[in-house]
Amino acid sequence: MLTRRSCFQISAALLVPRFAAAKSEFWNAKAPDKWSAEEIEKLTNDSPWAKGVNVEFQQDTDPTFTSANSPSIGRAGAIEAPRNPAHTIQMGPDAEPVRGGNRRREPVIVRWESGQAIRDAYGFPLPAEFKDRYVIGVTRLPYGIMEKPKRGGAAPVEAESAIQRQQKMRELLQSAAYLETRDKEPAQAGIVRLAPKAAQTWLFGFSKEFLNIEPTDREVQFTLHTAMVSLRAKFEPKAMLYRGKLSV
Repeated sequence: MLTRRSCFQISAALLVPRFAAAKSEFWNAKAPDKWSAEEIEKLTNDSPWAKGVNVEFQQDTDPTFTSANSPSIGRAGAIEAPRNPAHTIQMGPDAEPVRGGNRRREPVIVRWESGQAIRDAYGFPLPAEFKDRYVIGVTRLPYGIMEKPKRGGAAPVEAESAIQRQQKMRELLQSAAYLETRDKEPAQAGIVRLAPKAAQTWLFGFSKEFLNIEPTDREVQFTLHTAMVSLRAKFEPKAMLYRGKLSV
């Protein structure tokens, strides 16, 4: 019969390999100024703080296809996507082909930008307006993904300026992004901005006042769901330890 003490000892023993592995990772074993370019690339693109996921476009996006076999945005926000010889739609090297209809998937990086490990990798702080917030960055979100295109509709009489389009997308993204953990109320993004030093990266800020993330939380999920796209990225706080502290 297992006693309470023996159960604790077993649990502690099972955790030792995970903590030992985390301690041996280069971001914990070496000072930031000793990280190589390859290590920084890994940390910012494939690590406990950075996940490659697929943006899933809704079934009714009505894309068109180009001979250049590359995605672009057409008139009225219509999205163009390549078609492969098997008549499936596929975006990027890790995208999953989807047969039938017009649904497609496109890879992006979802990154925990407020984690100190990520800030040390980049070597510069976040904008002051993101103070006391968890900040999630999403790369390569194109303009025009927020609304369903009008099939066969005419282009608007007055084209929106770049500033107007950016403001519109920022407002819509803010209402569509959530951060949540199990057994806690999800938090909606309180602020959304384009990253000042990273092309095509949107920053989503979530107030720490409304969501308290702890190392004991099993999982944290970032969700972005709009009329045209949906994505989810999951992070494990127990893996996001940087120099002995939770780095979120």
